[in-house]
Amino acid sequence: MTWMCSICGYTYDGEDFTKEADDYLCPLCDSGKESFQQRDLATEITAATNQYFAVKEEK
Repeated sequence: MTWMCSICGYTYDGEDFTKEADDYLCPLCDSGKESFQQRDLATEITAATNQYFAVKEEK
C-alpha cells in the first residue's frame, strides 16, 4: 500500500508508514500524519476510469 498526503499529493517513500511517529510531518507541506491516506493502485485506476467515462458521456 502507498500512503499519500491528501493536502499536497506527496507519496510516502518508506518501509511502513504506520510506524512513523505521531508527530510525523509531510516533507513538502508540513501537514500532520493525519493528512495521509492509504492509496491502492487498483482503486485509483478504477476511480480514474469511472471519471473518464462520466466526462465522456457529458460531451
